[in-house]
Amino acid sequence: MNRFPLLCFLFIWFSASGQENRVLITGKVKNDSIPIENVHIINKNSQKGTITNRLGQFKISVTDKDTLMISDIQYSNKIIVISQDNLLNKYLEINLLELTNELDEVIVKQFDDMSEELGLPNAGKKPLNKLERNLNHYSQKSTPIVILEALLFKPGGIDDVYNIISGNRKRDRKLKALIDEDRMTASKQDYVIKIKDHFQEDFFIKSVKIDKEHINSYIFYCMPQGIGELYDKGRLIEVIDILLKSKDSYFESLTEPE
Repeated sequence: MNRFPLLCFLFIWFSASGQENRVLITGKVKNDSIPIENVHIINKNSQKGTITNRLGQFKISVTDKDTLMISDIQYSNKIIVISQDNLLNKYLEINLLELTNELDEVIVKQFDDMSEELGLPNAGKKPLNKLERNLNHYSQKSTPIVILEALLFKPGGIDDVYNIISGNRKRDRKLKALIDEDRMTASKQDYVIKIKDHFQEDFFIKSVKIDKEHINSYIFYCMPQGIGELYDKGRLIEVIDILLKSKDSYFESLTEPE
């Protein structure tokens, strides 16, 4: 008659023992030789998760036969069952394959649902492209510091020196700056159209005293004064004030020698 409480006790004890037997292992996720940042690693047995750092490294608690699911927006999902060798070495290296464009939409939906449901740190964040991944991977420290760390055999030192000597870091930084500049210009052009449509040509011609052919370039000239942000916030009086006061400096800029 007393077997039921005993069975309950044993069940709870074995369940607790299974949790306590988990060990912390380290690992690295990469694509060929390139580390992958912000990859989600989820232990489906313990319902615990983690993400990789800029070097593709992670730590997670596991036990024998635990199932790990590795997910990333730009790479194929991978499932790994923990073995005794993994527990013995306390290390796991994972190589992911890039997705084809046809599978992107399916993976995005599955990734978002899973990360948000488990409350992982990067849930809902926009995935990084390859250039952004490279820039995050590069050391942001000065060249002398990078060389010193390499001489001291610190992690990533040799790779960081190579990226500086080869010009990879400098090249990708310039490329990122050009891309950001193009995006900024495109954003400003969108505001030019919005502001022009809102106030109409008559306002610029009759009130601001700007010829029709100068309207677009004049609005673009005023963008550094924040009229785009003011327009978004509905602070139209301040937008009008800037447009009315900037005409003289605009025409002066047109006559300045190159």
